[in-house]
Amino acid sequence: MFRKSKPAEFITVPKLVGKYKQVRVTFLGASFMKPADGKPARYADDDFALYIMDEVFKRQSILTRVKGIISKAHHCRKCDADLMGRKAHKRRFALDISYKEMPPFKLEIEMPAIPCRSCGTNNAVNESNTEIIICGAIAKAFESLKSKL
Repeated sequence: MFRKSKPAEFITVPKLVGKYKQVRVTFLGASFMKPADGKPARYADDDFALYIMDEVFKRQSILTRVKGIISKAHHCRKCDADLMGRKAHKRRFALDISYKEMPPFKLEIEMPAIPCRSCGTNNAVNESNTEIIICGAIAKAFESLKSKL
């Protein structure tokens, strides 16, 4: 006889935090799939993590724009003003994310950022390893999902 496996259910995790180096990410109200067979909860599908990366780095980018080939200069992501010579301070960015049929949730990213003198926009410091560090913090948050359930 074949046993029918119970379908997985979506659960909402109020707060899921990950920290890697100088970056801290917090998922607020994100939904994850909890299999009925007792296996650990996981994200909705294989595209979920890639979608989060696209939101952070492309669609809702929080990073400074870097210009120049030999000498790199940071510019505001909103008004393109020069940010060189400004000090970075820890700032929090909040992104609203909607993925497929899941309820929308927030992703907060806390990291060093440079405020723009012209428009006041905070710009996350964009260095050669910044994307790797942000991805590491997101991975740590996903790892902590096991301890939440």
